[in-house]
Amino acid sequence: MINKNETPLFVHKSKLVLGVEKIPFSKWIPWLEELSIQNGGTSGTLGIEDSPKVYNTPKFSFAPSICYESIYGNFIAEQCKKGSDVIFIITNDGWWGNTPGYKQHASFASLRAIENRKSVARSANTGISCFINQRGDITQATKWWVPTAINGIINKNNETTFYTQNGDLIGQTFAIASLLLMVYLLFLKKT
Repeated sequence: MINKNETPLFVHKSKLVLGVEKIPFSKWIPWLEELSIQNGGTSGTLGIEDSPKVYNTPKFSFAPSICYESIYGNFIAEQCKKGSDVIFIITNDGWWGNTPGYKQHASFASLRAIENRKSVARSANTGISCFINQRGDITQATKWWVPTAINGIINKNNETTFYTQNGDLIGQTFAIASLLLMVYLLFLKKT
């Protein structure tokens, strides 16, 4: 973020793409890094931020989300819990190619808007750039791989939602209930 007469602020990704930006177990299995490079990845594991960041301006606060971070609902909720009024997503979707992947990646932004009741401005240099309102409706969108620019107004919201406060509590509860039900059914089958 660059402001006149101020030192620029930087944010680094916190959630890296496994196999491309982050190589798991590379200390124990070094040939994984070579495989990653052959598949278009990076050498080694990149550095990350310690925690989700929120940037404050004189008029509003925003959650900067870089690329793949936008698929993690709890990560964005943590940024919103820290005081974000809006969400900004910056991404390069070119590596998806002309597949459903770039569309699915863009649709996650609508989920983040709904979960946190925050407007989203999404900038994708090769994918879908768009503005999304607090209900998750895409109000403007660009086409894939078409050079263009859009201009829009987004609304800020400093209120927090149940999801922002509690994260994926409902999903986690049902995951635990499903496991308990499976254990119970296995127990019934054996008896």
